[in-house]
Amino acid sequence: MALITSRANPKIKLIRSLHDRRRRDRTRLFLVEGLQLLEAALDAGAEVVLLAVVPQVLSADGEAAVDRAREQTGADVLEVAPDLLASISPRHCHQGVVAVARQRFSALDYLSAPPDDCFVAVKEITEPWSVGNILRTSDAVGGRGLILIGDSTDPYHPTAVRSSLGALFSQALVRASFADLAAWKRHRGWLAVGTSPGAATDYREAVYRGPVVLLMGSERVGLSAEEQAICDTMVAIPMNGRCESHHVVVATALVLYEIARQRQSQAACGTTAKGVAEVAGTLSPDSVW
Repeated sequence: MALITSRANPKIKLIRSLHDRRRRDRTRLFLVEGLQLLEAALDAGAEVVLLAVVPQVLSADGEAAVDRAREQTGADVLEVAPDLLASISPRHCHQGVVAVARQRFSALDYLSAPPDDCFVAVKEITEPWSVGNILRTSDAVGGRGLILIGDSTDPYHPTAVRSSLGALFSQALVRASFADLAAWKRHRGWLAVGTSPGAATDYREAVYRGPVVLLMGSERVGLSAEEQAICDTMVAIPMNGRCESHHVVVATALVLYEIARQRQSQAACGTTAKGVAEVAGTLSPDSVW
């Protein structure tokens, strides 16, 4: 395999172009930088179509991941000079490999609603870093994914992909308008929870039962009156200092962990109650004290 050293190579030009959202939107491709993200993509069954590698930099695990990508997805592998890969991944987080994978989006209508399902819906979120970190938190608490409302940033922006630490591949991604979200929520029976500093209910006192969609405002603007109107519950996060509210990433994490805490508690109570009922069923009337 010939070593590629020129930036004019057509496939290298394609890879480099994926730093531009317009090219990502047009091709439905995105960058996967480094071994950890490549392994997460392959574990999730993502379609990897192209890899650029520096053989002398790859670790044994890196070589195994490249071989796996070739076998699992039929990806084309390019051997490139170190400075060429550095120009593709300027943060030098590539560990000798940068991949190109195909984007995956889900449709609202195809989302199921198991009793313990949880989605986050964010309105016009602008920072790729915020998207990546919300995906990490959703993954950490067992959430299903992220619904991007309106003119939100691209979840496949390189910064979003890196900051997700691979959670991007385990979470469903949905693009929708607010009207679509409202109709879906109404027809599917999800519990919609919104956050606002002026809400009367502390987020720790609300009860989160059934499938939940947590609706969050943008980094700078909260939920409008219309958006709050579709919520079954509005909750507030106490602020005891000078600041009026948390960053959307922190606020989302606090509420998601409270939802997870309640569900773990409910599951434990359910298991205990079931165990007591089963034991009682095995006792004769004479054995009951």
